[in-house]
Amino acid sequence: MSRTEQENHSSSQQKRRWPASVPDKVWAPLGAGGLILVVGLIGLLAGQPWLFPSLGPTAFLQVETPDQRSARFYNTVVGHLLGLGAGLLAVTLLGAGDAPAVLSTKELTPVRVWAAAIAIALNMLGGLLLRASHPPAAATTLLVALGGFKPTVHDTLTVIIGVLIVATVGEVLRRIRLGKVPSHLD
Repeated sequence: MSRTEQENHSSSQQKRRWPASVPDKVWAPLGAGGLILVVGLIGLLAGQPWLFPSLGPTAFLQVETPDQRSARFYNTVVGHLLGLGAGLLAVTLLGAGDAPAVLSTKELTPVRVWAAAIAIALNMLGGLLLRASHPPAAATTLLVALGGFKPTVHDTLTVIIGVLIVATVGEVLRRIRLGKVPSHLD
């Protein structure tokens, strides 16, 4: 980098505006908590459980490491949809839908273990093939495979809507943090 480039880079670093200038120790906790609060409040207003465990790691990823590919909107949505689909497919293929839900009964059955293993493998394969890696989606996969979400239209829509809310709001926060706000919003 030439001296002029270094001076321009240094000057642009000094001119970083809010929120890029907010320390990570402030931005990340407020962003993650705020993101979860938004999903929860929308769910409360709609009377729907759109806030579920795998959205926590998604919010964490979007605000703590916004520059990572796995934090992007595409990866978030496609990753969770792959996880949902993989879980539903494994549960359906193995007939695990009638087995006790692990988290509510605290009973782990062989069919749920197999469903979980197959679903995680399918989710990983889909993520690699579609370049949609999103590690928090593995939690969605397990929520389905272990019976936290049933293979019903209602539960499927619950996951999809929750994911779309966190992905959309999280993408806005991610872009703000990266300084990729459209100029008319500056």
